[in-house]
Amino acid sequence: MTAEIVNFPARQDPLPGPQSCAAGDLVLVCINAKLGLWAAWPVAMVDDDGVVLAVRSPPGKVLCVHRLACDPTLFGLRAADHIPWAFQGMAHKTWRDCESALLAFKAIEVRT
Repeated sequence: MTAEIVNFPARQDPLPGPQSCAAGDLVLVCINAKLGLWAAWPVAMVDDDGVVLAVRSPPGKVLCVHRLACDPTLFGLRAADHIPWAFQGMAHKTWRDCESALLAFKAIEVRT
C-alpha cells in the first residue's frame, strides 16, 4: 500500500474584526422556517475559534445549536455590546422574523 503525503497550508491568523462569541452571549437562530420564527439562545459552548456549538435551554439543558436551527444563518450577539439587564431579558425570546429580532438587539446596544 502506498500513500501520498499532502501538505496542508499553515493556519492563518483570523482577520481583525468583530470578536467571537463566548459562553454568556446569545445566538439568534431560525427555529421554524415555515413560520419565520427566530429565537435567541444563551451560548453554552464555543469552539477554539469562537464558533457556537451549543446553547442552553430554559431549564438549563445543553443542546447542539445546529440541531435547533432550521436555517444555516446564525447571528452571534455579544453581551459586552449591549445593556446588561436588557440583554439578559432577550434570552429565549422569539420573533416573527429575523429583521425584528436584530432591530430589538440594535435598540439595546451600548453606544460608544
